[in-house]
Amino acid sequence: MAQPSAQKPSFYKRVQTVTVLVASVMISFGSWSDTKELLVEIYNSSISNFTNNVEFSHLENVKVGGNLEFVEQTFGIANVIKKSKTVPGLEYRYYTDRKYILAVASQKMRITAYQVVSLTSSFDPALPFSQFNLGSFVYADYADSVEDYRLDNANITYYMEANSLGRAGLFLNQYLAYVGYGAQYGGSPEVVARNNQQISALDNAILASKKSEMGRALKTLRSDLRPNVFVVGDIDASTAADMLLTRYEYAVYFKDQL
Repeated sequence: MAQPSAQKPSFYKRVQTVTVLVASVMISFGSWSDTKELLVEIYNSSISNFTNNVEFSHLENVKVGGNLEFVEQTFGIANVIKKSKTVPGLEYRYYTDRKYILAVASQKMRITAYQVVSLTSSFDPALPFSQFNLGSFVYADYADSVEDYRLDNANITYYMEANSLGRAGLFLNQYLAYVGYGAQYGGSPEVVARNNQQISALDNAILASKKSEMGRALKTLRSDLRPNVFVVGDIDASTAADMLLTRYEYAVYFKDQL
């Protein structure tokens, strides 16, 4: 009678086995501290190909009011630094990952706000102080009405809504945005084209001061568009929008690095 075959080891078990083997070899050649750092990087890189857990744990280190130096222990030195056009002394620091761009607004090493731009539809971070995840909802699902919104369709295609988080959210402001170079939840070229057309239609209605068309365009957009960016912090809407990279800045600084 044939014996049952052994169950194939899980992916995580195989990664652990390979990691231990590499550790044994490298420890014989170098110091444990260097070996440990490299092994953690290898392990995280392997897991990152199949889950978002590593990225989610990194983003949990970013807090409004936190110390910028503490954040850079996780993300390293910023790839790009921009001066704010809205608040004197405020800087935006950008950190890249193949799944997202993290932007941190800081003043005198204190984190005033942070922004996460999802770059792939499989990356769905949870919104702080919320039960929602990016990619899981359209604007109309998140809020029935709009406190404040703004958009652009020139050097950047984006739509952004403002929400106050109240006492449970430490009275911080939250902004949900869709940006053209971000993740396209729902994915097809037709969806992308429709998103851009809806933003353009609302922009044209605003420029023409046609209130009835503005209302229809806004309702259509909110029932169809999924945010791919969130911003949390003690900043106003103008500063949250200022943090967004233009399509040209994205192309120059980040597109070839991801």
